[in-house]
Amino acid sequence: MRLIDAFVSEVRRRLLGISAEEIRYTFEDVRGEIRALRAELKDELAIVRRELDSLPERQDRAKGPEIPVAEA
Repeated sequence: MRLIDAFVSEVRRRLLGISAEEIRYTFEDVRGEIRALRAELKDELAIVRRELDSLPERQDRAKGPEIPVAEA
């Protein structure tokens, strides 16, 4: 049975150029990179939001939910 598994693995490696285990690890690496990128973008967005909120134009905004002009 191990001989057949080894043969199948070698045939896949020759056809695909990469083994199933290497493909699995490659996908895990990609997922890890995506998670890291999402975390970096989240941090950068938080910085941009803080900078925008500190602008003088934003200081006179009402706190809480805004009331539409038609209802005011």
